[in-house]
Amino acid sequence: MMKLANRVLVVSLALLTFAFAAFAQQIDPDKRSDKDNRNTAPTVGTGGTMGGPTGLFTVYDGTTLRRGEYTFSAAWSNYDRDPGDVDINEVPVSFQVGLNNRFELFFNTDAYRGVKVNSPRNLSSFYLPNSRLQIGNVNTSPPAIVLAPRGPGVGPLSGQAIFRPAGAPFVQFPYIGGNAGTYGLLPPFFSGPLFGFPANTNALLGPPLGSGGASADSFPGIGSVYGSILPGVVLTTVPLLNQAGNPAGTAPGVFTLAPSYLADAPFINRTYGESAFSTYTAGFKWRWTSNQNPVGAGLVGYYRWYQDTGDSFRGFNQMQRGASPGGNRGDFGLTFFADARIKPWMNLSANVGYHYNASSKMDVPGGTFTMLDRGDEAMFALGADFPVNKWFQPIVEFRALRYVGEIPVLENISRKVKRMGVRSQMR
Repeated sequence: MMKLANRVLVVSLALLTFAFAAFAQQIDPDKRSDKDNRNTAPTVGTGGTMGGPTGLFTVYDGTTLRRGEYTFSAAWSNYDRDPGDVDINEVPVSFQVGLNNRFELFFNTDAYRGVKVNSPRNLSSFYLPNSRLQIGNVNTSPPAIVLAPRGPGVGPLSGQAIFRPAGAPFVQFPYIGGNAGTYGLLPPFFSGPLFGFPANTNALLGPPLGSGGASADSFPGIGSVYGSILPGVVLTTVPLLNQAGNPAGTAPGVFTLAPSYLADAPFINRTYGESAFSTYTAGFKWRWTSNQNPVGAGLVGYYRWYQDTGDSFRGFNQMQRGASPGGNRGDFGLTFFADARIKPWMNLSANVGYHYNASSKMDVPGGTFTMLDRGDEAMFALGADFPVNKWFQPIVEFRALRYVGEIPVLENISRKVKRMGVRSQMR
């Protein structure tokens, strides 16, 4: 998957180079200058792309702030995500300053974030031990598919994918050492001996097991058999009957072994969560061509880091409110941009970018473990703007976002967003 993404990026860059070279042969001779009617404004970002550099709504164009110029931006953005039928509202704010006529610096953060989950049973984060859902008329822990608990001995079910029925005990983060429950067994039977724990005891959660590689670690009794702290989801169950025809528990009907999660907020366990100032981005925009050239090209580079991580109860609580994915090391991103002034009233912009995302980790007695090995992001975008004057600018954008790398199949899908709008601004 990583090799495919790299090939796509190389091919896209080559196509962009040829396309803009062709455009340059027929561009209007009215080059950019201090009298340019097209105003320079910051991008809003959100939904994958990082806001802050100058550009359109989410697409970076080929212009930069001139030396000594600076801008401040505040905006409201709404976008949807799957799985979970999630609606996200953000208020990004940013600051930009031009160091010279072709190089600018920027800083971006989220002044507010609200995440509404309309289908929580589609998200593994609602199946964690400190989560509850309304199933029928009961507020309970939903059923899940987890890696079997692991005791000091070896049980007949150790290391396997196990069905955890609804009603498991509530255990607060960091979960390790908590009661894993009876797994549907009734007294005088206990779940412990099935997983290598002493007789007459129930199984316990954890401790985590190192993967020995770059992927997520394993969390017995909590997470998926494929790794990560997130379990597989069970959407439906079927009743079991004993030989006498009486109820004898339930079995999974529609379920997954791999986690299903939201890349923007993988640990959320509220149907509506709010947060503020949890994600920060700082970076640069560097234009390679002259400001007098009607074809602009260059690079945007940035570093994104998170206020809240799994290093503490408070940090993970904010992540369960949907604040961020909480990558501990922070994320790095590079985006190649190019644009062309087709006419004085029309500008075409294109972006090809890649985010290298950090894993989400947690600290527990015994070391630091990877809760989730987040997938990287490959991004492609096209935008057109029509500067009527300095204060009125219709914009059309087309974007594609692809997750690549260590990410479950359920989340390894393309997302395409079409944005249209009009920007009115004062300078």
